[in-house]
Amino acid sequence: MLRLMLDRAEGGPAIPPETMFITDFRGVLRDEGSLADHDAAVAFTRRVWAHPRVQMWEIDGEPQLPPRGLSHADAFRWAVEQPFLAYMRRDGKTWWSDKTPPNIDHVDLLAEVFPGARFVELVRDGRDVALSMMTMPWGDNNAYTCGLRWASCIREGERQRAARPDEVLLVRYEDLVTQPAEQLQRVSRFLGMAYDDDMLAVEKTDTSKLQHQDWFGNLWKGINTSAMDKWRTKMTEHDQRVFLAAAGDELRLHGYDTAGLEPASVSGVQRRWWGATNFARRLVNFVKLRIITERGAELRWVIARRLGRG
Repeated sequence: MLRLMLDRAEGGPAIPPETMFITDFRGVLRDEGSLADHDAAVAFTRRVWAHPRVQMWEIDGEPQLPPRGLSHADAFRWAVEQPFLAYMRRDGKTWWSDKTPPNIDHVDLLAEVFPGARFVELVRDGRDVALSMMTMPWGDNNAYTCGLRWASCIREGERQRAARPDEVLLVRYEDLVTQPAEQLQRVSRFLGMAYDDDMLAVEKTDTSKLQHQDWFGNLWKGINTSAMDKWRTKMTEHDQRVFLAAAGDELRLHGYDTAGLEPASVSGVQRRWWGATNFARRLVNFVKLRIITERGAELRWVIARRLGRG
């Protein structure tokens, strides 16, 4: 929703679908000096352009190849920025942004690659996040593992805002849907762009802006609060207490109501069981999504992400 709001602004950024590819190539960045060789920089630029996530954008033509004399770091930035610049030009915009949730784990890397970048951290009640994630073919499948992942993201957000107070802005989803104009003006000021009331009309956005539109059907109803506090009626009290055991401190940190409940007492056996069943379910879903539905288009990249390589 926030991505579409900002993308609608005449002077706002071009924001493509989720990317992944910058962090997929982080291993290349750490191979110091290799891209200082011009032939290597050209080959890498073409390799980035061929990434399956970039190909999904259906950008015509070829990437602009790097000039000679770039340092390794500058050549890396040149290569990973070319898809964004091409997408930006196609949209008639003058700057770009990236909306990829796993980037919360890579802010240090992104700040290194793009000095002066600004980051918007969007936080939503973790219990509503869990309800959504458990329906997705790539999400965790129980309240405990969802809570652990959400809590980890919250802690990393806290670390980054403490380290970069002028570069990271916190926005709560609940504030965005209940005070959309006020919050969007705040985000616009932070990003140095003009606010326009038309940014609020997300329901008028070209549907081609979203991949997997069936996952985000609520967006076409306009800004509303129907996806807020779903956990109060859709999540069992047992799962609420289990989530509190995994992420209660992080919920309270952002002022979320715990409904007067105490965290569940979670044994080591339960932790291992939830971890094992979550792994098994995600493995089945991985095969269905990545091998059967997507026909392996992104398979090796997804495996590398799961193994923490790049």
